[in-house]
Amino acid sequence: MSDPYLAQLSDTLRNYGVDQPVTVVDLDRLEANCTIALAAADPGVNRRLVAKSLPCLPLLDHIRHLIPTSGLMTFSETMLTALLRAETGTDHLLGKPLPVSSAARLLAACSDAIDRVQWLIDTPDRLQEYLNLAEGGKSRLRISLEVDIGLHRGGMTSHQVAEAARAVAAHPNAQLSGLMGYEAHLAKLPRFLRSRASRSCAEAYRRAIDALPATNSQLCLNTGGSLTFQSYKAAGFANEIAFGSVLVKPSDFDHASTRDFTPATYLATPILKVMPGNTLPGLGFLPRRKTDIAVFGGYYMADPLYPNGFAYSSVFGRSTNQEVWTGPMAASVQPGDIALLRPTQSEAVLNQFGRLLAVRDNQVVHEWPCLTN
Repeated sequence: MSDPYLAQLSDTLRNYGVDQPVTVVDLDRLEANCTIALAAADPGVNRRLVAKSLPCLPLLDHIRHLIPTSGLMTFSETMLTALLRAETGTDHLLGKPLPVSSAARLLAACSDAIDRVQWLIDTPDRLQEYLNLAEGGKSRLRISLEVDIGLHRGGMTSHQVAEAARAVAAHPNAQLSGLMGYEAHLAKLPRFLRSRASRSCAEAYRRAIDALPATNSQLCLNTGGSLTFQSYKAAGFANEIAFGSVLVKPSDFDHASTRDFTPATYLATPILKVMPGNTLPGLGFLPRRKTDIAVFGGYYMADPLYPNGFAYSSVFGRSTNQEVWTGPMAASVQPGDIALLRPTQSEAVLNQFGRLLAVRDNQVVHEWPCLTN
């Protein structure tokens, strides 16, 4: 059975004049997700939005009107430069360590970057590079230490944290701004392993905090993600959680912890060709009761949703040009109709076409420019 919501959304986009691939966000669904996230997060824990997962400044602004935040988590030199220039006052915590050359360019390009950016440091060697960069500076470089709390994708041990904190404290042009420990593995572990791993993560984070020369209440102690942010309480060790993707809920974030959230973003692309009864290449003598459609572009990180019953063709394979989907012979579909896909993730997907259409009440109400990665 066809989904009336998707059919209406497709009609809305066709009536608006969509004639090339574009990303769409449903503001009603987004706002409902923001309400759920706000209720799920402990009010005593600060909330930081992940910019790479919501890579559009008007979208971030829309969300920040609904969810008070302590700042953004940013992952690239390009996006960080654009955000620093676009708005004042926002605090940025790097979500991954950047080469020191990127930091040097950012500091040269944005005069207030030194006050607004927490540079993520994952190794003693990188710390030394950043401390060398800070030499002769007029302000103090803010250093946040990445801690390995169980994901094992890099980061410092508690022993390295202690040494790094002493090195930062001894440097006249650097200051410790906080710790960041990411635990994306927790929600994906089998249930029989999850409780033990959660305790292990909490203990690793506690050891990292205890390794600091003196715990400062002003430090940013960040953790969490879209699948785990609800589990952190003000009485715990972390004082800040980060999330983003759950607010638009791509399919990679379908999980027991996000069951109350609703998918709020789609990829939309015109149907170029409709081929009912299309025969197979090299087997034109065999009848086939299927309809093939060719859509504009393809090889998207997304799964077909509409027209109903269509899926990627196993015969034609994936394509970035005119990707073929196969569906029922009786499908009612015409060239120019708008096909819809559900993204598997939001980062590197929401902004891939350069613009984002915001819809509400069966109308496109905004056309927003996206940030680049």
